[in-house]
Amino acid sequence: MSDTIKEKFSTIKELNSEVYDILIHDKIEFDRLTRIKKSIKQLVRRYKVGGLKAIFNKPSPKQIINRINTPSSKKKILYITITPSFNLLRQSIYIRKNGNYETILLMENPWLLKLMEKHFDTVYIYDTYYELANILKEAKPHLIHVQGSMLGSDFLCIFAKLLSKIKFIFEFFDVPSLCVSREDSVGVWGKRNTELGFFAEQYACENADGVILGYSREAADILKQRYNIKSPILEFHTYICNEFISTKKTIKYSQEDGKIHLVYGGNVAPSNLPKKVFADVQFHEIIKEITKQGFYFDIYTTPHVSPVKFEQFFSDYIAISKENNLFGFMKGLSLDKAPNEFSRYDFGMMVYLFNQGTFLNESLNTRLPGKFFLYLEAGLPILISEEFKYVAKIVREYEIGIVVSQKDIYNLSKIIPTYDYEKLKNNVVLATKKLSMETHINTLLKFYEDCPG
Repeated sequence: MSDTIKEKFSTIKELNSEVYDILIHDKIEFDRLTRIKKSIKQLVRRYKVGGLKAIFNKPSPKQIINRINTPSSKKKILYITITPSFNLLRQSIYIRKNGNYETILLMENPWLLKLMEKHFDTVYIYDTYYELANILKEAKPHLIHVQGSMLGSDFLCIFAKLLSKIKFIFEFFDVPSLCVSREDSVGVWGKRNTELGFFAEQYACENADGVILGYSREAADILKQRYNIKSPILEFHTYICNEFISTKKTIKYSQEDGKIHLVYGGNVAPSNLPKKVFADVQFHEIIKEITKQGFYFDIYTTPHVSPVKFEQFFSDYIAISKENNLFGFMKGLSLDKAPNEFSRYDFGMMVYLFNQGTFLNESLNTRLPGKFFLYLEAGLPILISEEFKYVAKIVREYEIGIVVSQKDIYNLSKIIPTYDYEKLKNNVVLATKKLSMETHINTLLKFYEDCPG
């Protein structure tokens, strides 16, 4: 089996010998002892998530291959990733509602297993990339949907292309070259990870049968100028799911204490990471500024973060929350809990201090993050920095929030009261219908079927 995989990857050696070496020696665990060690680690992680059931009820690779290949009246969509983002879950919900498809998810990170199992027909946690490679060699679904993440799982596009003859779609979560320069990337992730990540970006663009972007069309145009892209590109976002819209009649915190409460849910970087790349999501300064104006400000991390390492990873924020009674720092909530909890706040926060980091303007101008839709599910107007041009454009178009400049951040206590809050809230309700997954899912399904392959 090892020789077969290496042989199929030989075309990568011709394109980039360093990337081939990274895949063969760093990523795919050809050494049996390495596979055993990683499998034990995965076993422990599965146990922490699902107890003994997650260990003893796990099917074998052969069983999962049979499940994929067993004839069915429904077309099978096979998702492969390392850590599944919520856009895949949202897609799966409405793809299954269509009635003509089954969804199967292969993932490595187990932390969201229980939530994923609710919304996919089958969820399988693979232990090693070697195991995943051998599954892909045998699996014959209707279509493969690969979800990348910046300098993380993008390289799985190579697996899909070289180990399978099935049509495959590649979905970027973040596009590396739009977010960070090669030089800065090397400083944070190292030369080999950077080389693999940027190579995988180009490879996905030039070899996938279709590409999906959670960005504006301008991002697609940028990529077309950089690479020889022949496949169609679809702009498709983390749209609102009716299942997650907050329906509980909760009392807002502001109704209890008369203060404005702001909430942020998403990626957070601790202070020990390089400011040059992560300063925009290092919230230490903005916490001081927001609370200094008398606002309550709570941050929930992404639930993708390991719950085992939460206190160690975010010790600086936890310390601030103990010293500042206007600031709270919590573990991330899953999609079925976050909207109801967030609905008690007044605004969803997408305000950042952009003068500290080097996050590239190409991403800021074109990206539409998933938290935007999460806030709308919670019924919250959005407080957004104008530097997020695409998001700011949508907020203005639907009149569902307040767009602020960098200088406005220091004057929010005077700006926010000038807006008609009830009108903003009513507009959020209207926008949810137009920005729903139910409205847009047929666009994705048509894209699946129309892509050549």
